Amino acid sequence: MGFILASILHTTSVLIELAKIDVSVGLSDWLFMIKQDLLGLLPTYGVIIAVTLALAFYITQYVINRSQSRRLESTSFPTRLALFSAAGAISFWLMLMAMQPILNVTLIAGARSLAGLLAQCLAGLIAGCVFAYLNNKSTAKT
Repeated sequence: MGFILASILHTTSVLIELAKIDVSVGLSDWLFMIKQDLLGLLPTYGVIIAVTLALAFYITQYVINRSQSRRLESTSFPTRLALFSAAGAISFWLMLMAMQPILNVTLIAGARSLAGLLAQCLAGLIAGCVFAYLNNKSTAKT
């Protein structure tokens, strides 16, 4: 979910910038570019996002488990939702900030503006929400 949303937001950001300089992009072109970016970014950006979110969610779960061992009640779903959402957003921000000095370029063109960067972080936030929801459903069954 995080990668799909991040890729679509990236493409949208780039196409909006093109529209600002009077480049006309039709709906079919728009959809084609979204599809191409989804396929083209998956082996690189998709893997980076997967690793980033896996680390963020692992660390968040570790912190939750440690805090639960110190008290009797379990962490409520709204708290888990807030923690995993924050972890997703922060991990996207850290990932994008780390790319700049390591690679000396912001590879994700859609994240070069503040609005684009915030949109990418929103993708991480939503990925955290989805993870918390799915994780809550699986732990509720056991």
